[in-house]
Amino acid sequence: MQHRNIDRNFHILGNLQRPKLSSRQSLLAFAGFGGVIAMAALKVLPLLNGLLILLAALLLSRTLTVSELRRRFPFELMIVIGSALTVAKALESSGAAQLVADGMRALFSGYGVLGAFVGVYFITLLLTETVTNNAAAALAFPIGLSTAQAFGADPMPFIMAVAFGASACFIVPFGYQTHLMVYSPGRYRMTDYIKAGLPVSVLYSVGVIILVPLVFPF
Repeated sequence: MQHRNIDRNFHILGNLQRPKLSSRQSLLAFAGFGGVIAMAALKVLPLLNGLLILLAALLLSRTLTVSELRRRFPFELMIVIGSALTVAKALESSGAAQLVADGMRALFSGYGVLGAFVGVYFITLLLTETVTNNAAAALAFPIGLSTAQAFGADPMPFIMAVAFGASACFIVPFGYQTHLMVYSPGRYRMTDYIKAGLPVSVLYSVGVIILVPLVFPF
């Protein structure tokens, strides 16, 4: 707030400002989060349990208040994820995912399991450009798993294709929240996103298609 050029570099979307943390609170937050990640990586404590303990510590130390937690909880995101998981379960239970997998097997029969892997990745990429990344992952996961089973391949490369494909929203502003946050205030146009995002998407996709089968063989 002390910089004179803040108006040129930031666009204030609201007047709600978070209270500034003290040095002790900042140390608790950073050290606690780092400790939770370290314990999860070392398999000392599951990530979810560690985060819940950290949340309790932040509430008890008043680093985080209940009102702020309630205000910042992503209810809309949870609804989207829950709805997408329901649709994904319906796809799997009804046999629609298997039907898509059989279609992909017939489509990519001449290209083998690598062609099916690429197909799953691009299906997920198309989904994440139009819906949120969480919803895209939830919808594409049963398709990727069924496709791997149809080819008799290790499902891990297909799971990673879904994970990376769901994070590949670079071309269209409507698939990710931060794109939309700057779309109107920055006076961007759709062509701006395409010009900047298409090269990134191509390079990202090439990297995923080449590296994932090397790290996770079929």
